[in-house]
Amino acid sequence: MPVEQRILLVEDVWDSIRPQSKRIPVPESHKQELDRRLEKYRHDPSALLDDQQLKQALGSRG
Repeated sequence: MPVEQRILLVEDVWDSIRPQSKRIPVPESHKQELDRRLEKYRHDPSALLDDQQLKQALGSRG
């Protein structure tokens, strides 16, 4: 199957899942991690990486 058709198929599958995703519970550990990251950001917004810094950091990992 050509890549274009596979992408369309995946989009169709995702569209069929999306309405049900609101019923999937978010684990408490995920909520806590999001809260932790938000607090870290609020404490020091400059600690975030922009897209170029992220690409550089990931590229240097080899």
